[in-house]
Amino acid sequence: MTSKQVMLAWAVLLIGGCSLLGPPKGADPLIGPYEHRQVWAVAPLRNESGSQYADGAALADAIARHLEGASNLDVLPVNRTLQAMDALKMGPPSNPAEAMRLLKMLGADGLVIGTVSAYDPYDPPKLGIALELYVRPSRHRPLVGLDVRKLSRAARLPSPPSWGSPNWSRQPVASVSAFLDAADPVVRGKLERYALGRGSAKAPDSSVLYRISMDLYSEFATYVMSWRLLRAETQRVAKATENQPVP
Repeated sequence: MTSKQVMLAWAVLLIGGCSLLGPPKGADPLIGPYEHRQVWAVAPLRNESGSQYADGAALADAIARHLEGASNLDVLPVNRTLQAMDALKMGPPSNPAEAMRLLKMLGADGLVIGTVSAYDPYDPPKLGIALELYVRPSRHRPLVGLDVRKLSRAARLPSPPSWGSPNWSRQPVASVSAFLDAADPVVRGKLERYALGRGSAKAPDSSVLYRISMDLYSEFATYVMSWRLLRAETQRVAKATENQPVP
């Protein structure tokens, strides 16, 4: 291994260590839109990029980790979602009916599904992602007090709740999409801000590591998409609250 490769390896380790301490200094914290604790799940993203290297399950894991850091939001492990998909004999959901079936099986308050529309790991990397949020019917109370750790360790999934016939026409409740090209000056600025405080203090541009490592760039991209999805859901919840009649 050359001295340059050794220095790069140490830099990547430093970034990984910093990420364990919480949100990066240059990134906005993720804020949940709910007053009470909610439980979400994230399904593996469908790969429609044409690249065999796009890993929808790994991207879902990254999204779940970001969302887990949002206030009043717990996220089931992606392997739990995969278990429910196996029980339903289905792949990643591609329409509202499949998404609601999976959400019902999981017994969560919300389910995030999505697609990978573009995937190019070479500098400057490119990643296109679309996400949709499905929620349990509003007439059913949230799962306040659900022990996510206990559910994650359970040997079997619990029996799905009785929902009747949910109105799929109102789903998804939120959707976001973006094509994040590191060559775009706007995206490059966001990437530099995200990388601030995560790389080596001596590096003139710590974001360079996020451009040469697709794993790190995917971490950045999934953070951006998680932030946008939470913002869209916050706007929806705020609008719904405003439209509620005064008792």
